[in-house]
Amino acid sequence: MNSALRGDYTLNNSDTLTLIQVTDAHLMSEKGGRLLNVDTDDSLAAVLDLVMDHPGTPDALLITGDIAGDGASAAYERMALALGVIHAPSFWLPGNHDDCDASKIDHEHFIRTATNPHWLIVMLDSQQPDAVGGHLVATELDALSQAVDRANQEGKHLLIALHHPSQPVGCDWLDPQRIANSAAFELEVQRCRQQVVVISGHVHQESDQVIGDIRYLTTPSTCIQFAPNQVNFKVDDQAPGYRWLRLSPSGEVETGVERVIDREFPVDLNSGGYL
Repeated sequence: MNSALRGDYTLNNSDTLTLIQVTDAHLMSEKGGRLLNVDTDDSLAAVLDLVMDHPGTPDALLITGDIAGDGASAAYERMALALGVIHAPSFWLPGNHDDCDASKIDHEHFIRTATNPHWLIVMLDSQQPDAVGGHLVATELDALSQAVDRANQEGKHLLIALHHPSQPVGCDWLDPQRIANSAAFELEVQRCRQQVVVISGHVHQESDQVIGDIRYLTTPSTCIQFAPNQVNFKVDDQAPGYRWLRLSPSGEVETGVERVIDREFPVDLNSGGYL
């Protein structure tokens, strides 16, 4: 597997930065494939229609992992095709269900950093081979350290994107899957002298918490949702959605979650899991 993130993208924006986070699409090997009875191509299309209805064009989309449900190369091709209707660059991360081997996909979307004059975005790969939970290997921690140094040197605020969260969200069955070496992650993040916001996927639910001076956000899946505050695996009946963020030059963060409201996506609420 080779999922190394490379390169620096300069965003054509010098004012408030508008970002869209799309996560956990779980596209299957063939179009129309289902996860717990939900057609994941159909639900992704409904979410992207919602994005297109959002006022203005985003400066970038952050696709934070589990693009594929079973690692099939066709899933990445269909993701790129689906995103083509939105005229903005998209930066992708692998999740635990992804197989981002260089022989299977084009790595043009797997950028390490993106910047405008006021913000630095760093993408971190928390995937572990053959594991559900997250971990940051030495190269990823080094990339984070370099991003913090750069943010401090250039006086930029910092947005960190990962697949796995670093903080618990209150689900006993999910929380052990967060980044295993989150303490090392936190030590680096706390060195940043500017505003810091951390976004992640994986947990298929919305959360927003501030710990110290750092804001941690998780985002609904574009397909099925996990019920919050559960001891054991439990699916929720909430609709698929995405997160928008507006990052001001001063470091202020405005954000919210939008969900599909004009469609129903019947999910198997009695499922005992699929991970």
